[in-house]
Amino acid sequence: MTIDATLGTSGTTGAHDASHGDASPEEFHVQAVAAHAPGNALAGTGYVAGIDLGGTKILAAIFSPGGSIVSRAKVVTGRTGGIDVVERMAAAVREAAKVARLDLSQVAAVGTGVPAPVDPVTGVVHMTPNIDGWEDMPLKQELGGRLDGIPVAIDNDVRVAVIAEHGAGAGVGIRNMVGIWPGTGVGGGLILDGRIYTGSSSYAGEIGHITIKEGGAPCGCGGRGHLEAYCSRTAIVRHLEKLIRDGKKTRLTRIVGRDLLRAKSSDLAEAAALGDAVVVSVLDRTARYLAIGIASIANLLNPEMIVLGGGVVEALGDDFVENVAKRVRREPFRATTGPLKIVASALGDDAGITGAAIIARQMQVGLHP
Repeated sequence: MTIDATLGTSGTTGAHDASHGDASPEEFHVQAVAAHAPGNALAGTGYVAGIDLGGTKILAAIFSPGGSIVSRAKVVTGRTGGIDVVERMAAAVREAAKVARLDLSQVAAVGTGVPAPVDPVTGVVHMTPNIDGWEDMPLKQELGGRLDGIPVAIDNDVRVAVIAEHGAGAGVGIRNMVGIWPGTGVGGGLILDGRIYTGSSSYAGEIGHITIKEGGAPCGCGGRGHLEAYCSRTAIVRHLEKLIRDGKKTRLTRIVGRDLLRAKSSDLAEAAALGDAVVVSVLDRTARYLAIGIASIANLLNPEMIVLGGGVVEALGDDFVENVAKRVRREPFRATTGPLKIVASALGDDAGITGAAIIARQMQVGLHP
């Protein structure tokens, strides 16, 4: 198993050799992820670890009592699935602790986001399409057992990212906000009255499956016309494929080849930056449908802020976010859409590990199962 490890450094996250000097862990507390946050959601007793579990890689980070990143580690998720993935998650935490020159016993709690529906109370992952053998996986128990009994908090990965933005990113100080994360699918999370809202059975925030067009495009869940069927990277690429079959020409085929399903969000951004009229038109369509979904959410929940994150938004940047915001402002019920702030994620790729560390902190004080 290959593990990449880094130390937190001032203003950057550069790679370092694990044998770098004889400094104590406190000397590595210099990447202040949430130093600007009043009542720093990352500060607390002892060190905590945050894990961001993805379909291809596992990221782990150690956070100091003051809330700064001490060290990081990255492990390939692998194709084996099952308990092997849990072993890899534990290995990433152990390596991050080692790089920070900490004994594992000095890590007080671990949090992790999971790309799947989960029950935060029982710690059971119901299922995940990206990891084989994880149906009804008792992750809290299995991971804790491989980390010498350290308490473990788990939650859905997008919900965890939204918790991060609220506690240490774009939404600091906001009482009511919604996060929308377009990527392979479209995930979401709700902060209501300053707390994450999970609903009656932990499924609140499945924003990708609200209907924005009756009888519209098929969604991966089996429904039709859902937000995810128009605004996920998968949906964007499939619509581009259809246009190409209809005779449209796009630079994207030169960038990624004939198999457009291999296209990443960065490839879409590159084609758009080159002035590809077809890609620009499809992304404008995506912004239009995303704005329809946001306006409906605004009318239902009346939040102060919408935070947009995920691979699609990160790649397309501020111009895409502003296009969405402009379209939302055109919606007729101005009482909810007019004052609504629509912003990009402030934490980017660090949202996952940061939110995971926050739920570990919350677990320490009884605010998370």
